[in-house]
Amino acid sequence: MRLLLLRSAWGLPRIRNDPRRTIAAVRTAGFDGIEASLEDIGDSFSERKALVAAAQAEGATLVLSAYSSWTSYIGPYDARSSAREHAANLKRELQSIAELATSLPGRSPVLKVNAHSGSDAWNENEAHEFFDAVMTEQAAIGSALPPVSHETHRGRYLCCPFATARMLALVPTLRLTSDFSHWVVKCERLLDTPEERALLESIIAPAVDHIHARIATAQSPQVLDVAHSSVRRAAERHYEWWEQVWAVHEATSHSRVITATVEYGPIEVAEDGEYVGYTPANMDLRPVAGADFCTTLETARHALERRFELWHGRACRMR
Repeated sequence: MRLLLLRSAWGLPRIRNDPRRTIAAVRTAGFDGIEASLEDIGDSFSERKALVAAAQAEGATLVLSAYSSWTSYIGPYDARSSAREHAANLKRELQSIAELATSLPGRSPVLKVNAHSGSDAWNENEAHEFFDAVMTEQAAIGSALPPVSHETHRGRYLCCPFATARMLALVPTLRLTSDFSHWVVKCERLLDTPEERALLESIIAPAVDHIHARIATAQSPQVLDVAHSSVRRAAERHYEWWEQVWAVHEATSHSRVITATVEYGPIEVAEDGEYVGYTPANMDLRPVAGADFCTTLETARHALERRFELWHGRACRMR
């Protein structure tokens, strides 16, 4: 099994006006591709198609994000939208992605769709209505649409493992993008009791198709230095979880490729919306002026790649 490592579009300010060079630089840095929203890659179909064409030319993989509301988490949260309105919004985004994915001859670089779905304010009936409608729409769009997985993101209905497990029972075709960092912060713990480990391994892991490889602690959604003694236990718990997901894919053989997006952000922007750089914080939560955003991501990518190689080597020896 192969692990495809993608970089988040966060911190790529030239992705729109120079997509070929941007993607080439990402590939040179060791990533297999980029995960981006439609808004990241252009305002028009032609702009977005140019990015897809650049990815195809560079042999890069794309994961495109779709939103049922609150696109890119910019601006105010709209608490008034119903499950039906969320489903209609997501349908439009999925249709746009399907059109992009089939816009070029040859093999499409758009491998998957990551959906930001629903609202944490909903009750279970509302969420069930939404996900049922979305599964129907995904099927109706058909093979033009790359496989869709729904992210376990704060602010969304799948913001905790227990609600997610209940929804998987109600909607068995639901597939997940696992961002464990959101759950750790949301629940304020590493979800490592025997009961929590069993639920994650037996119910959640078999539904995961894509990983967001960001490491959190119970009080912080991301950490800069995963080797620091204060976060070592949290980092190891994330790696353990990702290994469980990899093991499911290896055992079921339903996919010989597993994807993971390395992210650290969001980026800082000026009042006019222009990118102004990213300044991570040290372990004292003070800005580290000399820390480089790209280096931070590449270090995280290398650590994840090395962990996968060690895990895969053990898995192969045990066959």
